[in-house]
Amino acid sequence: MNEQDKPKVNQVLTDLSTLIKNNLVTEKQVLGVIREAEFKSEQPHSLQEKINLQKILYYIGGFIVLLGITFFFYQNWETMNQVSKTILTLGAAVSAYALGYYFFKNTPSKEFGHAFLVISAALFPLGVGTSLDAIGVSATRSGGVSVNSAVLFMIFFVSYSVLRAAIFLPFSIIAASTLFFSLTNFLLKDAGVIPHFYEYRVLVLGVTYILLGYYFSQTNRKFMINLMYVFGLLMFFGVSMSLQGYSPRANFFWQIAYPFLLVLGFWGSIKLQSKAFLLMSTLFTFGEILKLTAEYFSKSIGWPVSLIIAGLIIMGIGYMSFELNKRLIIKLTDNKQSTIRNTS
Repeated sequence: MNEQDKPKVNQVLTDLSTLIKNNLVTEKQVLGVIREAEFKSEQPHSLQEKINLQKILYYIGGFIVLLGITFFFYQNWETMNQVSKTILTLGAAVSAYALGYYFFKNTPSKEFGHAFLVISAALFPLGVGTSLDAIGVSATRSGGVSVNSAVLFMIFFVSYSVLRAAIFLPFSIIAASTLFFSLTNFLLKDAGVIPHFYEYRVLVLGVTYILLGYYFSQTNRKFMINLMYVFGLLMFFGVSMSLQGYSPRANFFWQIAYPFLLVLGFWGSIKLQSKAFLLMSTLFTFGEILKLTAEYFSKSIGWPVSLIIAGLIIMGIGYMSFELNKRLIIKLTDNKQSTIRNTS
């Protein structure tokens, strides 16, 4: 018990003593409240274990069902005509969606419905793609992929908005990302060769993911924050590193800008109190040190000395990152405690 809680406890005990003296509360009632509180404190732990085991079994079972459907299509795909492919793939997706919708909306066990919704989300791309092929739109070309992605995005986003089922949120983002790539390919297919066209699109997508991560940090969808930050920073730092090129054809602008981007990542980890920012910034700093060592110093001072210097620098950055991580943990803990005190 904290020192700050002692006055509250003493006040409660004093009030309880007064109530007992005035015969407003009996000893039996007090003991009953204590027993009930002890029972409730023990109950959630065992119940939580059962719920977690249930979730695991639901998702394992759902994965096995999806695996079985996939093997069935793989074994019989060549023997089926286009109509059969469309009916089976789209029908399986819609059926799984209908079951998931029913169990999610009408039963206490929403996780059971979640499992079927995951199966449907995994089957819808194939179902929509075969449907497009059936009406003469190639699902493998940029135009067909754009239509497929747009339809999937509408299905997933509307489902998320209506059901508030969290599983459709990452699927919506994946569909929107695919639509971004396929649509830009389709619109600029006659524009000729654009230098680093793919890299700059990934860079834009990475920044978008980081902004989405920040948006989710302001909402109750906390599970999406680190997911968006990690993938966004992976794309952002990874593409920025590749755009530097290699000596003697190195890009001067990106070689100068990249260290500042890494510093910006470390600053973001402090500002946002994000371990994902700290981890990705540290890893890509290691990568940049190794790249520069191999590119500029391995031939002039030799590999052994280059590796020793690079190793010492990495150790120093690792120590700095560790200390920064400790400060982040302390700051997050202090913020949580202050929040608890304010609410109480």
